Amino acid sequence: MTPTAPHEAWTSSLALKILAGTAVLGLLYLGRGVLVPITLAAMLGFVLAPLVKKIRGLGLGQASAAMLALIVAGLAAAGVAMAILVQLGTMSDSMPRYEAHVQAKIATLREATLGRLAEAQGRAGRLIGNLAPAADPDHGADTPQADGAPSSLLLRFVSSIWAPLGTTGVVLLVLIFVLLEQDSLRDRLIRLTGGQDVRAATSAFNDAGQRLSRYFASQFSVNLGVGLVIGLLLAAIGVPQAAVWATLAGLLRFIPYVGFPAAAVCAGAFAAAVVPGWELMGATLMVYLVVELVVAHVVEPQLYGHTTGLSPFSVVVAAIFWGALWGPVGLLLSTPLTLCLVVAGRHVPALAFLDILFGDTPALTLSQRFYQRCISGDSVEILADARAFLKRKSLAAYCDKIVMPAFELAAVDLELGLISDEQRLMGQQVIARTFSELAHEPRRSRGTRVAVLDAPNLGMALRQGRMQTEGRWQGRLDVPAGSVTLCISMAGDQAQLTTELLVRVMRAEHLDARHVTIAELADPPDEARPETVGSVFVVGTAMDQAVSTDNQLLNEVLAAMPQARIVLMLPALQRQAPADPITADLAHRTAYSFEEALALIGNERR
Repeated sequence: MTPTAPHEAWTSSLALKILAGTAVLGLLYLGRGVLVPITLAAMLGFVLAPLVKKIRGLGLGQASAAMLALIVAGLAAAGVAMAILVQLGTMSDSMPRYEAHVQAKIATLREATLGRLAEAQGRAGRLIGNLAPAADPDHGADTPQADGAPSSLLLRFVSSIWAPLGTTGVVLLVLIFVLLEQDSLRDRLIRLTGGQDVRAATSAFNDAGQRLSRYFASQFSVNLGVGLVIGLLLAAIGVPQAAVWATLAGLLRFIPYVGFPAAAVCAGAFAAAVVPGWELMGATLMVYLVVELVVAHVVEPQLYGHTTGLSPFSVVVAAIFWGALWGPVGLLLSTPLTLCLVVAGRHVPALAFLDILFGDTPALTLSQRFYQRCISGDSVEILADARAFLKRKSLAAYCDKIVMPAFELAAVDLELGLISDEQRLMGQQVIARTFSELAHEPRRSRGTRVAVLDAPNLGMALRQGRMQTEGRWQGRLDVPAGSVTLCISMAGDQAQLTTELLVRVMRAEHLDARHVTIAELADPPDEARPETVGSVFVVGTAMDQAVSTDNQLLNEVLAAMPQARIVLMLPALQRQAPADPITADLAHRTAYSFEEALALIGNERR
C-alpha cells in the first residue's frame, strides 16, 4: 500500500458521508409533505403513550385504551377551544367600544411615522427638485373590484382551510394507528435497528421514550404555569379577557423563540385598544417580558438541563435547522427531533458525533480540559474550573483527580515529541499563574514576577514564587516543636513538582509545610532545630534517577529526627519503577496520592 492510500481512503470515506448527508437532507426537504404529518403523529403518540399505558393498567385492551385516550385528549382540546371561543365572542361584542381608541392610536402612529416620512420627503423634494412625473389621476379607476358573490367567498374560505384540515386529518389517522399498533411498531423498530442485539436497541428506545416523555411533561408544566401566571397578572392590571391571552401565551410557547413574542404582541395590541393611553399596553408587555426572563433564565435551565440532555447551543441550532427545513412545524418539533438524534448518537457508534455536538455531556474530562487550556495558554478557564471544583472538594482532590492526570497526558505527549517548546513554556507559565492565584499570592509587577525560565523546572519555579513572599526558609525558624511538616524532594523534575504540589496541599489545610530539596539537606540553616519537625514526607524518584549518595544523606537526616513521623510518597507521574530511598530500619508509611498523604497526617494527629 502506498503512503497516500490511507489519505485517499479517508477522503473517499468523507466524500461518501457528505453525499449520504446531502441525500438525507434532500429527502427530508422534498418529502416534508409526507414526513411532517407522520412525525407529528409520532410525537403525539409519545405524548399519549403514558396515558394509554395507565388506561391499559385498568384491564382494557390496546385498542380500547387507545381510543379512550384519544377521546380524553379530544375532549380536553375541545373544552379549551370552547372556552377560548366564548371569550372571543365576548371580546367581539366589546370591540365597538374600543373603536375610537384604536382610531386615535392609529392616527397617532401614522403621524409619528408616515407623517414624518412624508414631511422629510417633501423637504428633500424641495431641495433637489421633484423630477418624478405626475401621477395619473385616473390610474386605478378601472381596477376590477373583488367579487363579493357568496359562492366565491365560500370557495375562497374552503380553499384556505382545506390544506390545514387535510394535514390534521392525516395526523389524526396516523396517530390512531400509532396508538393501536404501539407494541407491534416498537417491536418492528427494535428488530429493524437492533438486529440480533435486542438489549441495545431496547435500551435506546427506552432512553428516547423516557427523555421525550420527561421533556413533554416538563414543557407542558412550564407552559401551563406561564399561562396561569400571565392570566393572573393581566387580570390584576386590568386587561379584559385575560384568560384568552393567558391560554394563547401557553399554547404559542410550544413554538420556540417566535411563539411567545407573537402572543405578547397580540396581547399588547389588544391592551392598546382598551384604554386611551399607552400605559396598559406597556404594563402588558412588561408582564410578558418579566415572566419570560424568569422562566427562560431560572426555571428552564434547571429543569430542561436534567430532562432533555441537550446543550443550549443544540437547542438554538435545532430550531434554525428544522425551522428552515419544515417551517413552523419543524420549529415546533425541533427539540424533540434533536433529542432523538442525540439518543441515537449515544447508542449507535457511527452516530456518536451527534451526541458530542448536541448533547450536554462534557466533551472533555476536567483533566483533559486542564491539559488543553495549559498548552493553549488559557489560565482564565483553568482558574474558573478550579474554583468551581474547590467549592465542593479539597485542593488535594483537585490535584489527584485533575492536575496529576493532566500531567500524565502531557508526559506521554512529551515522550512522543508532540509538544513544542513554545507550548511547553506556555503551559508551565499557566500552571505557575494558576497555583499562585489559588494560593492567593500577592501580584507582582512585571519586573519582579518569577519567570518559569528562571528556575530549572516547574516545581522549583513554583517554590521560588512562594519564597519571594515567604522568605528563603518559607517561614520562621523559631516555631514550636513538632509544628513543621518537612517535604523533601529527591532528584528529578517530577519529584520536585510533586513535592511543591504536596506543600501547597498541606498549606491549604493550614499546615506549616516546607519544600526542601535533597541537596539542601547538606547545608541546613544554623537556626534550624530538628525537634521543630513533626512529620517528614519524602517524595521518591524513579529507579534510574536514584543516587546512592542522596539516599545516604537522606537517611542520616531522618535518623537525626527520631521524633518525626516519616511518610514516603510515590508520585503518580513516575513512569518507571519507583525507588525507595529510606532504609528498612527507619519505620515509615507510604502514600500514593495527596488525599492519602493528608489522611496519614490526620490519623497521626488524632
